[in-house]
Parts: sequence; C-alpha cells; structure tokens
Amino acid sequence: MDYEFPYIQHLDEVREAIADSPEFVVAERDWGYVVNYLVISQDTFPPVKTAGGSATMRARATRLKAIRRECRGLVFDRNGCLISRPYNKFFNVNERDETQVNRLDLARPHVILEKLDGSMVRPIPLGDGYRLATKMGITDVAMQAEEFVAANINYHDFIMLHIERGQTPIFEWCSRKQRIVIDYPRDRLVLTGIRNVNDGAYKSYAQMVSYAEAYGIEVVQARAGTADNMQNLLEETRALQGQEGWIIRFDDGHMLKVKGDEYVSIHKAKDRIMRENALIEMILDEKLDDVKAHLPDDDRRRLEEFETKFWHGVATTADVWRAVRESVHRQHGADRKSFALSDSAKTMEGNMKSAIFASWDKYMFDYRGAVIAAIRKNLGTSTKVEAIRGLFGGAKWNYAANTGDE
Repeated sequence: MDYEFPYIQHLDEVREAIADSPEFVVAERDWGYVVNYLVISQDTFPPVKTAGGSATMRARATRLKAIRRECRGLVFDRNGCLISRPYNKFFNVNERDETQVNRLDLARPHVILEKLDGSMVRPIPLGDGYRLATKMGITDVAMQAEEFVAANINYHDFIMLHIERGQTPIFEWCSRKQRIVIDYPRDRLVLTGIRNVNDGAYKSYAQMVSYAEAYGIEVVQARAGTADNMQNLLEETRALQGQEGWIIRFDDGHMLKVKGDEYVSIHKAKDRIMRENALIEMILDEKLDDVKAHLPDDDRRRLEEFETKFWHGVATTADVWRAVRESVHRQHGADRKSFALSDSAKTMEGNMKSAIFASWDKYMFDYRGAVIAAIRKNLGTSTKVEAIRGLFGGAKWNYAANTGDE
C-alpha cells in the first residue's frame, strides 16, 4: 500500500519477476503476449517492501515483487514491448496484513468509488487500431463491449486519444449478457480508470471525469459524502443492497475493496453452483436450499428447473432398470450365469447391469438408490459426469463463470 508502481517496458522484466512461479502464465497470442495469474497461493503476491540485505538487493527484490502485482492482464506486443496495463492487484480491507483496518487511514487523500459488478475491459493497441480485451485477452465478453463501442463512436474516439497518449483507459462492461450478481438492465461501458502504460500512474478521479465528460463517456460514480473512518465505512458497506461495494482509491493510485454482505453471500452461492458436478452433489445431499436462499429470482428459477429435470431423469432411469430386471427374470429365471453369458448382458450399460445383479435375489430393491449411487461414483470430473448424464435424463447445467475482474 505504500510502494511505487514499477516502471515496465519489456516482457523480459516480467518474466524475471514470475520465474519459477506456476501461479502465473505468459499466454502467447497471434498479436502478442498476456501475463496473468491463474490461482493465488500464500506466496503469489507477497508484501512488496523487503527488509534485510544491501540497499541494492532490497531495491531489486522490492521491484520484482511490485511487478508481480502488475501481472493481472499485462499485454505485450510481438516484440515484447508493454502496450496495455490494466489495474494492479489490490485487496479487500482486512484481507492482508497490510490492509488490516487498524493500519488504514482515511485521512490520506482519497476518493470512494462505486464497485461495479461487471467485467473489466481495456484496449489493446494493434497496428493503427485496437481490440478490447479482458484480463486474458480478446474474449467473448470483450467482443460484447466491442459491439457497444461500434454503436457509440464517442467511445472509439476517447480510446484512440488515450492510446496515442501512451495510456490505458480501463472500463467495466455491465450487461445482462454477462450478469454476475448485480442486474444491469441496459448495457453500460463505464470508465473506471486511466493508467499510464509504462510508469503505471493513475489519472486522478477529477481528471478522469473531465476527460469523460468531454466525450460523453459514462464514468464510475463517487460516493456521496465522506466516511469518518475505515471501521465506520465497513459497517455502512455491510448493509448495502443492490450494489457490490466500494473501491477506496487513494491519490497515489493504491486501492482497497470493501464489499456488502448481501453481495458476498450471493456471490458465494453462485460460486458453489459454477461447476455442474458440485451442484449435483449438493442436490443429492439435499443442500441446495441453503444456496437458493441467496440467489436472485432468475437464477433460482433456472436452478429449480434443472433440479426438477434431474430428479425426473433419476426416477425414469430407476423405472427403466426395474422393467429391464423384470424382463431378465422372465427370460433367465434364477440363472445368473445364463444372463451373464447372454448377448443382452454383454451390451448392457454397466451401471444398469450392476444394479440387476445386485437385485437378483431381492424381492424389494431400491433402484432409485442404485441410480443415485451410480451418479455419486462419477462426480469426480466433468468427463465422468458427461458419461453418466443419461442416468439423470440428460439434464445439463451450464453456469458460465465471470471472465472479468475489478
């Protein structure tokens, strides 16, 4: 929170900072390279300031750790020159030692900005023009924003002006086409920051508003009034509804995140249903009600539709297995070996065949339980889930994850 943003020109400087760190990736594209982090471990973003050693050693170590915090969407051209610089990595209040509330002082010059719940997009200069990109480059989400710019030429002119100045304008794409938690009824491309590409300096909020107004660009809103202290701001933010939270941006460019309880609860609920196999496990464990309570109406309805189709599929499969078992008994009687050697047994789906053998000498058998057990055994990977999808009627859950960022 009190270090200078590093001056960066070339990809080699970044490669040195992330050497032997598998959390980071240098993704090669036709037009250049994207540097981003994939996961966060305890050592991914260590404190920047370094103690011990000579002044030269401390300065070098500090610079390398500061560069690591820039590795969240840096873009370099084919020659390795830095051409697009989005936000540096920053944290929530109380998330790190350096962001504990007792170490933060709102007496420092700052502005409190609305934290938008969209996808971060910024331009990548290419030739005489540019493409919009998220953290990982040109994505489907970024192309949604490009369509918006194509219909609003003032954004194009604004972007080109800042590219020519060696700056990266940073936007938030807010749309129902890419809804995360907060609902934005109309498509919005909101300016949230302007950053110098090489030295990483941020334009002040006042400068940003001035530039945006001149071009008719929507800019992120500042919080009305001020907060007495960080603890009061935290308590006020917890009660927020219909908004993610706030970004505290100090005049030196360093930032903090503060999120409302409602948003955090909904986001956690959505995280739990991102993966289909995890969702199915919650359905089988009858824990889905805990998630539904924190979801918006449209997401809850989609979830309930999937759940209904899932259980209908399980019931249908159980009925089919029971009917096949009765047919097998009519044909083979009590002779297991006769069935085992039959052509029908050799071609029968494995889970069904296992259930038939398990029920062979039982007058009453829980076929529904057998179907559920077969599903449970195959929840380890999405590939396994796909292989047994027919057991729950082919129901398919697809809840796309957010590809943007702050």
